Parts: sequence; structure tokens; C-alpha cells
Amino acid sequence: MKASVETKLGNVVYRFEVDGKPDMETLHQISVLGNPPTSCDNCKNEKVEKFKLTSNKDKDANTYVNVECVECGAKAKLGLYRSGGYFWHRFEAYVKKEV
Repeated sequence: MKASVETKLGNVVYRFEVDGKPDMETLHQISVLGNPPTSCDNCKNEKVEKFKLTSNKDKDANTYVNVECVECGAKAKLGLYRSGGYFWHRFEAYVKKEV
């Protein structure tokens, strides 16, 4: 099954296209990617234009995709289930580790 979905964060419209099997997995991916979190748990921001999609890699080359709140900098990470599929974490503000 092929499916696509569009979602807007900030001033950018993202179009995600999934071509996968089984059909339920395709629908799962489209539903998660098409509905990123837009209510910040940290500062209570709910304005779609005040969020952006970001990504980063760590020192072990793991890739992370996040929705970032422009108001406070908190991020909601896109998680990956061990059994396959995706989910969004809650927004968390970065707290620098004390040394």
C-alpha cells in the first residue's frame, strides 16, 4: 500500500510518502508522521507556527528526528518501537548535565 500525508510545522509543509507492507503498518506510519505533537508540555505553546522539525545525530551515528518548540526550545522526539513503528515522545526541555 502506498500512502502520503501532509503536515505543517512553522512555515514549512512536510509531505511524507510511505510505501510499505503490510497495509496496517503503512497506515500506522502515516498517522504518526501526519500528526506531530503541537502542544508543548513545557511552556504550553499550542501555535502550529511556533514549532519546527529538527534532526541530529549523536556520537554513535544514531539519527534523531524532533519537533522543537520555538518558544522554549523543548523537543518531542520521534521514537521507534523495537517491534517496528513510530511514536512521539512528550516535549522535554534540555537540561545541561552538571559536571
